[in-house]
Amino acid sequence: MRSVSLAIGAVLASLLPCQAAEITLANWNIQTLVYPGDPKTVFPEDYRREAGDYADLIRWRDNTGASIFLLQEVSSPAALDAVFPVAEGWIHCISGQYAMAQGLPPGPVCTRPGETAHRPAGNDRFQHPAIAIRPETAVTLGPIADYQELNVRSMDGEQERDLRWGLDATLIAGSEKLRVLVVHMKSGCFDDQIQRKLWENPPAPPAAKFACDTLGRQLYPLRAWVEARDAAGEKWMLAGDFNRRLDAGAGPYQDEVWRALSGYARTKDGVDLDANRRDIRLFRSPYKELSACWREFRNPEPATLAEADDYNILPIEFFIYGEQTLQQVVKGSGVQVAWPNGTLADKKRLSDHCPRTLKVRIGS
Repeated sequence: MRSVSLAIGAVLASLLPCQAAEITLANWNIQTLVYPGDPKTVFPEDYRREAGDYADLIRWRDNTGASIFLLQEVSSPAALDAVFPVAEGWIHCISGQYAMAQGLPPGPVCTRPGETAHRPAGNDRFQHPAIAIRPETAVTLGPIADYQELNVRSMDGEQERDLRWGLDATLIAGSEKLRVLVVHMKSGCFDDQIQRKLWENPPAPPAAKFACDTLGRQLYPLRAWVEARDAAGEKWMLAGDFNRRLDAGAGPYQDEVWRALSGYARTKDGVDLDANRRDIRLFRSPYKELSACWREFRNPEPATLAEADDYNILPIEFFIYGEQTLQQVVKGSGVQVAWPNGTLADKKRLSDHCPRTLKVRIGS
């Protein structure tokens, strides 16, 4: 079931119906963001950010030049407000999974100028997807809803636990709309095999123990969202941390996540193993680009095997979109924005993920 909040009616800029708005989107896993002074963290080992760290996150925010941020790993509206403050005109929304955990009315929690960002109670902090819109952005934030279907649950040892919901937001410019689903998929299955039966069938209990099985189970509802948008002729986009190296595939051996979402699983002989589902042409950004995120700390000659670096050469965060949206994307506009002159301490105190931007035109 989806929980739908009321549409946010505040228009952030005056638009003529025929006017196209070119906006820059940023996709950013901001790494277990809590509000300043929060006595709790998402994980016990999390770095506790100080005032200067939040100031540098704001600096990184502005370095992207983005108007709309599609975010992962945000713990609360108050955490969002530390980097995207409504006092400066920002609007931000966080997944309704936060509302459920805090006993708030169901649906995404949105905070607008003049309102106070909610601070979490209790001892637990969780990661949630979110969206933030810069003041005077030439779009309106329309209906926003939860996509709870991604919560297929997983086994953590002997305990069954929830997975992150998706956040379904509609961006409007004039009479045109772009539907964006912000996701943060199950981690731990970056390029291992995923069984096709998992993405071809609705997930059913019991929850899976292994990460690749859990990710495979999430792909059925993710494909369902894509297929519904595509069948309706809507302009749509997936954005987020897929925890998957989509660029590892080639030729008939495309990554299983790509096969699951496109409905096309071709063998080297040209046979579509997924012939029962409609094929959907998909595109992504970045596309087969090496990650620049903290690349300067790669270590080709570690002193010991245990000191091998954790630089990921292939990205796991993407914008994915269909044919309708392809016409709106500004070609060649995708950019990964690394932190300038970074240190290993910066990576720990800011985020181990770097924002990636993409320009789109909404409107005719």
